[in-house]
Amino acid sequence: MEIEEYRKLWKEAIHLCELEPNEEEATSFVRRYYNRNSFFFSSMDDRTLLLTFVGLVVYEKKFHLQYGSTSPAIFCYRALLNKANLKEMDKMFIFDIGDWAADYSDNGYVPMGNYRGYGPRKYYKFLEEYQTRVSEEKAAAQKRKEERLAEGREKALATKRKHQERKEIIQQLRDKTVDESLSIIKQSGKSVFYYIDLIEEWFQKKSLSEEQKEDVFSLFPCKSTRHNDRRKKNLEKLI
Repeated sequence: MEIEEYRKLWKEAIHLCELEPNEEEATSFVRRYYNRNSFFFSSMDDRTLLLTFVGLVVYEKKFHLQYGSTSPAIFCYRALLNKANLKEMDKMFIFDIGDWAADYSDNGYVPMGNYRGYGPRKYYKFLEEYQTRVSEEKAAAQKRKEERLAEGREKALATKRKHQERKEIIQQLRDKTVDESLSIIKQSGKSVFYYIDLIEEWFQKKSLSEEQKEDVFSLFPCKSTRHNDRRKKNLEKLI
C-alpha cells in the first residue's frame, strides 16, 4: 500500500472505532492483546498491525480501560517502530500515528511507554537532549575531577618545596652563632615554630645561655595549636 492509502485507512479506522457501540466486544478485543510483547505484534502484516494499534488506542480511551504502563498499545507501537527502523514501513508515517496516539490517548504511557505522554518525535528529542545533558555533566564532572587532582598535586608539590626550603634555611642557621640566628629569626616575620627543630637542638645540646633561653621563649605566642603547645612544653622541660 502507498502512504496515502495507509493514511486514509488510519483515519477511517479511528472513525469506525470511535463509533463502536459494543463495549463488551471492544473490551474483549483489547484484552485479547494484553500481556503480549512487541514480537507477537511483529508477526502481523502491516495493515493488520496498523488497524490493531488504532483499535487499542481508541478503545482504551473510549471505554476507560486504564491499562497504564501495561497497555497493549505500547507493545503494538513498538512493533510499528521496528518495522519503520527496518524500512518496512514509512518512518514519518509511523511517527505521525505515534504523535496522534500521544495526543489522543488519556494514558500517559501511550505510545512510547514513557509516563510523560510524549509521542515519538517529542520523546526522541527529549531523549537526545537528556543524553546530551548527561554527557555534558559527565564531561564537566571529569574535568572538575582532573582539576581537583591537578590542584592536589600542585599543593603537594608546593608543600614539598616549602618543606625543602625550610630545611635549607634551618641548615644555614646551624652554621651561624645562636645570637646571629636569633636575630634572623626575629626579623624573618615567620612564626617561631617555623624554626622549632633548630630551637629544640639548641635546648638538647644546651647551647643557650639563660638570657638566650628567655629571649627564645619571648618569641612564643601565649596560645597556639595543641601540637605547637606540646612542643613548647617539651622545651620547658629541658630548661
